Amino acid sequence: MEKQFIQIQLALFFKNDFQGILENVSLFIKEQFGSGMTTQILGIPANAPSGIPRLTANSSLVDINLSKNRIDFFSKSEHFTSDHFEKIFNIINEISVEIGRVGVVLTYFKEAEINELKSIFDQSKLSNLNPKDITVRLNEEITINGVVSNNSQMYVSGFGDDGRGGKKRGIINTLQENINTNKFDKETLNKFITDSIVKASESLI
Repeated sequence: MEKQFIQIQLALFFKNDFQGILENVSLFIKEQFGSGMTTQILGIPANAPSGIPRLTANSSLVDINLSKNRIDFFSKSEHFTSDHFEKIFNIINEISVEIGRVGVVLTYFKEAEINELKSIFDQSKLSNLNPKDITVRLNEEITINGVVSNNSQMYVSGFGDDGRGGKKRGIINTLQENINTNKFDKETLNKFITDSIVKASESLI
C-alpha cells in the first residue's frame, strides 16, 4: 500500500525573540488566511519561556502557533507551503523577525505488517519476542542549498483502520548551532522548504 499523507508542519525559528503586539499579528493572520480563522491570545506571563505559544490561530486549512522564538504552521493539505508561501512570508515580514533555522516535518501513514520493522533487527535476538510496537529513528547530516541540516526518519508501528500499520515521519531540521549564521531571505526560504519536502518525503520503508 502506498503511504498516505497526514500532515505537514513548518517550524520557523527566529534569531531574536518576537517583541511585537499580538493583537496586530492576530488581525494580520486573519487578513492573510481569511476572517473565518479563529485566533486566541494566550495569557502567558512575560517571563515564561520563549518557546511557549503566545498566540494560536486555527482554521480548516491551517493551525498556527506563535511563540516568542518561533512560529509553527500545521496543515493537512499536502501542498500547503507551496500554495500559501506568499502568505507565510507576509506574516514573517509583519512580525519583523529574521529566520535563522527551519524545520519541515511530514507525517504519513502506510499500512504494513509489524514484521516490516522487525526485519531490520537481528532476528536471533528477536526470535523469542513478540513486540506489540516498534519505533525506529534514523538521523543523517545533509546539506540542502548550502544549509547544513539534520534529516531524520522515524517509523512507528501502530493501528490503521484496516489493520496493522506504520506511521512514518520525514523530518528536515536545520542545525541549532547555525541559527545565527543561516540567512533565509524570501527566495532562499522558499527553495529550502521546497527541496526539504522532496527529501523528507523519501521513504526507507
